[in-house]
Amino acid sequence: MDIYSLAITHIHTQAQPVRMSAWAEDRYYSDQMALTRLSLGLLGSIAMTAGMFLILCTTLI
Repeated sequence: MDIYSLAITHIHTQAQPVRMSAWAEDRYYSDQMALTRLSLGLLGSIAMTAGMFLILCTTLI
C-alpha cells in the first residue's frame, strides 16, 4: 500500500450538521442554558467561593 492510498483512507469528510425544526432548536438551547441543571459539584464550588469571599471581606474590614 502506498502513502497516497493510506492517506486517502484516513481523510474524513466533514459531517453534515443535523437539521432541526425551530421548535427542536429552541428546546435544545433552552435545555443548554437552564440554571436548574447545574451539577451539585458546581453549586458546592460556588458556595465555597462565596463563603471564602465573605470571610475575607469581614476580616479585612
